[in-house]
Amino acid sequence: MAPRVIIVRAGQPIEFLDFPESGILSINSDAGARPACLTALVGREGYVGWSALMDVGRSPYHIRAGGQGVRCLRIEISRMLRLVNERPSLRASLLRFVHSVMIQMNATIVSSKTDPIERRLARLILMHHDRANDGDICVTHQDLADMLVVRRASITDALHVMEGNQLIGSSRSRLVMRNRPGLCLVAGDGYGVAEEHYSQYVAPLFATR
Repeated sequence: MAPRVIIVRAGQPIEFLDFPESGILSINSDAGARPACLTALVGREGYVGWSALMDVGRSPYHIRAGGQGVRCLRIEISRMLRLVNERPSLRASLLRFVHSVMIQMNATIVSSKTDPIERRLARLILMHHDRANDGDICVTHQDLADMLVVRRASITDALHVMEGNQLIGSSRSRLVMRNRPGLCLVAGDGYGVAEEHYSQYVAPLFATR
């Protein structure tokens, strides 16, 4: 899937479950005439299209490929529904991941209401880093501004501070992690709850970072 393309629009019928192998999918609210903000990120740790497993046939979200594009494994919903009906343990595993996304969304809401831009941005960079195959993050300043619904200049200023503190390296379309523990300190409590839940109940993916 090409960079930044919308693969599923809000209100569109869900035909597949998509499991990213590389790249990142962003789940965005349908805000009508207002900018659509990021509600969650999904990478190789999960999948999108889960509403169909709950007998909801249309997507409530826009789902967009990240800046590197995304390579996914795809299965038809009708086939997956047969499989989960035959194998309750499969349904349980898939829904445990959905629960971790719900926790991530809750953290996003709280952070957007209570945290300054620097803390919100640090959390977003860490979430991208968790899902980056090679450690580098392919994202522009405008991408980050759109996800957080803030001015691009605010993102640029915050990134300059992080660079000055040797937390990240930044170019026009790529971020490089320099000091992950330091960035975790900047992110504070907004980062880590959903990731710990995923590691405990789904798979120890984030523990390797």
